[in-house]
Amino acid sequence: MKKEGVRVVISTIYEGYAVKQAITKLSPDKLILVTDEPKDKKKREKMEGVIKTIKEFFKETIFIEVIKIPSYNILKIIEKVIKIIDEESEKENKIFIHTTEGRKTISLGLLFATYRRKEKVKGAYYITEEEHILIKLPMLNFEINETKKLFLKEISKGNGELKELQKKIKLKLSATYQNIQELKEEGYIENEDGLKLTDLGRIIIL
Repeated sequence: MKKEGVRVVISTIYEGYAVKQAITKLSPDKLILVTDEPKDKKKREKMEGVIKTIKEFFKETIFIEVIKIPSYNILKIIEKVIKIIDEESEKENKIFIHTTEGRKTISLGLLFATYRRKEKVKGAYYITEEEHILIKLPMLNFEINETKKLFLKEISKGNGELKELQKKIKLKLSATYQNIQELKEEGYIENEDGLKLTDLGRIIIL
């Protein structure tokens, strides 16, 4: 008989109040706290104290893991969270995202990772400060068609010449040009010293 996966909450954290509410409302078996490492000693010690308190309070009921991620590099945050989601999904776990606390860049990184792996995530949530109401956030579609995704993957490998792309993707020259123009207009690529992916383009092929 196949073992059923556990409930996993991937959460931002700062003061811990919303995290405790998320634990109560989402009932995880496993909690993954994603946080940066503040350079300020007082802030770092405060964060460590909050995490220690949560671990001690829930040690009998929840497995808690802490993962350090960059503060402001959105792309690296997204890559890291996508990796976490993929690993937990492979274990057949039910994944929930909580984004109330922490730096806005980290919360955005969690959300963007959720959009890229929406088929693997049960829901993304925010808890209101006043009444502690659990709000389910909309799951936006972060997809483009497969042809455009092929263009992005080839450009990411350094294949940025028009004729080279045409040959690789096997389209007419006019269709190749049209796809490139649309990718530029949509913000996925830029043309500075050759075609390159923007951060949005890099996110799409994760």
